[in-house]
Amino acid sequence: MPVPCRRVLPGLCAATVAALLAAEPAAQAATTRARLARAQLAEFLDAARARTLAACRDRQIELPADFLAWIDAEPVRRTTVWGCRAEPLRVLLLLRALELDLGEATVRRDYPQLALAFAVQRSYQLPDHPASPWNDGDNEGATDALPDVAPRPPLVLAIPGDPRLPVDTKDPTRPLDRDDHIVNFLEDHAPIEFEVAADAVPPLEYDDQGHARPRTVAGQAATKRTRKLCAADVIASAALQAEFHAYMAAHGHADVRIDCGDRLVHWYSTAAIDDAARRTAIATAHELFHTAYRNKGRMPAARDRAPVPAESMAWLIRNDRHPFTAAQRAERAWPLFPLQAPWPLLMMLAGDDQPLREREDIWQRFRDRGERQTYGEYIGDIAQQFDMQSARRLAPFPFAYGSIQMMWKDGGVCGTMGNIGARTWRILGVPASTAGQPGHCALVRMEHDRATGRYRCTGEQYATGGDEVTTVHAGWNFDDRGGRRPMAFWLAVVWGCNRDFAAVVDALAHCRRFAALPPAQRAADAADFAADVLAHDPFALAAVEAALAATADTASAVALFDVFDRTAGPRLDAGEHALYRTTVRDLVHARALALPEPSGRSANESLLAELERQGCTDAGLLARTWRAIDGEGGFTARCRAEVQRWLESPSRNRSRRDGRAFGERVKAWSRTVKGKAARAAWANELLADFAGKEVLEHKGKQWLDPAVEVLCGLAGREPPPLPTR
Repeated sequence: MPVPCRRVLPGLCAATVAALLAAEPAAQAATTRARLARAQLAEFLDAARARTLAACRDRQIELPADFLAWIDAEPVRRTTVWGCRAEPLRVLLLLRALELDLGEATVRRDYPQLALAFAVQRSYQLPDHPASPWNDGDNEGATDALPDVAPRPPLVLAIPGDPRLPVDTKDPTRPLDRDDHIVNFLEDHAPIEFEVAADAVPPLEYDDQGHARPRTVAGQAATKRTRKLCAADVIASAALQAEFHAYMAAHGHADVRIDCGDRLVHWYSTAAIDDAARRTAIATAHELFHTAYRNKGRMPAARDRAPVPAESMAWLIRNDRHPFTAAQRAERAWPLFPLQAPWPLLMMLAGDDQPLREREDIWQRFRDRGERQTYGEYIGDIAQQFDMQSARRLAPFPFAYGSIQMMWKDGGVCGTMGNIGARTWRILGVPASTAGQPGHCALVRMEHDRATGRYRCTGEQYATGGDEVTTVHAGWNFDDRGGRRPMAFWLAVVWGCNRDFAAVVDALAHCRRFAALPPAQRAADAADFAADVLAHDPFALAAVEAALAATADTASAVALFDVFDRTAGPRLDAGEHALYRTTVRDLVHARALALPEPSGRSANESLLAELERQGCTDAGLLARTWRAIDGEGGFTARCRAEVQRWLESPSRNRSRRDGRAFGERVKAWSRTVKGKAARAAWANELLADFAGKEVLEHKGKQWLDPAVEVLCGLAGREPPPLPTR
């Protein structure tokens, strides 16, 4: 195969290279191509290094020679710093800043992979920014500010204390305001009796210093307890609201009134509030009490700041080095994940921006008692109304909304559960992230098999499907853009690192080199570039995406899947890597759909043959191609043929998942039909094929075929009832 027309080495033109390769046997040509690819990468890294150091000089930034020599001394480290971002400056400076704060030994000798993970991950983020409300490392308020590499003393890790400064709400030296009187009403009130429901998991309770008390065991009978009155009790009780009104009127604030009804929102509420006016009233009451608590130091005024990268890394290292006894290490399976793992596997961990005080609370419970709680109290529909959920348990608390502690106290649904799990794992040193599924939030995390040394990425709290419907919320920061990607992208990173870590990093750098080429050259070189990279890292999804983005026509895009199959396919396991292969196929077909359709019936017939051979499931691409061949009538006929195949498929009654998948295909076809009346007519034609076969049955259970539900909605017809037994 001739080499693409590109500069390889000074003095060796592309035509000469092509002639050399053409004269060689295939095996020797492949060896030559590999050697040339290595030379190209070395040349690219040298150029990136020179350009970046020139940028430092322009900014009068001085970096020690021994620091640069350390980077260049090891191939993976060198490629990571100079080659994994289009502009390596932030990676370089972040790495140096970590070294200044944590020390040479920590960064260069003890935890170099963790340092690289922080440098690369945080090059996509701010070095210092407020903690995001749901704390999955969201990049908020981005700035161009570069990391500070000025000489400074080593970082001294300090865990902030409780930020609340209680105000004396009875201070005789000043006039008391509204919030003083609100707090005094609550704190001077006689203790109240409350019930812990049977089989309930009681929320976390904290002492006055903000330390969590041990939770009582779930499954106990209903019990009675007494405690001080809190705002949530007033919101839940019409009688207490009346007392509150009288108290405030007696203290000069007759205008302060709330109307929350009686037990509409209370400690164990699960039902949503449907009355909009009542919900507004309860939200107003919550804001009134919450403001008083914050102004008088009973709750934090704001959430703690996010730690800077050095603080976060230092905190993880301190925990990693904790002197557990042998028995404690065994009991806790400590460490849960090695901080010396390849840096791509540590990226989720490096992206965590939970405030240190929040982390420390969870860490201490694990450190001292081996406690590891990755799930909370699932509370039902009221969790869809954040203001009502917040009102139901409003009380003095040492942590702000958005913290894992508040999630434990208030409960929630899948989003809260996924966050509790992912945050807990990250606090304990395990890379993890929340992940989206259809109508559900789950989580994923990294695992390490100590016996084999291999890694894996696994899902937890899955509910509406498996890896194939899961999108990880942590940024997949391996393509110079970042952003959320399906689970298959993270699996590919893990599989690649298990196979050849150096090849993974080289592949990322090759992508940056390819992206720097002129567009016309990228289009011409796309197939050869993909083949070159996949030959060394068959899991290089970043290279697949880069090559696809460079293609200029559908034929070139579709042909890339065959390049992938020839190059990477022989090294894939048909079972373990099936999702990876279909992900690449679907990326190819999505790119083909984004490009202009081929011109003429013959070209589209050839395209359709290729799509069918590749097992295309892209409903939009197939629909466009069907129409290009036979018009609207041909499109409908092919849709009906697909319905017949579905009706005759042995998988039809095998699982709900297959039914939902076909229903989604039908929905995708429908979106290509223009006009409401035309869609209804099309849906009625397909429904005729389902006549008498609308119901699916598996293991004695019946349900309506999801495709029928979709079609009935489009046709304006009531879905047929399930048969009675």
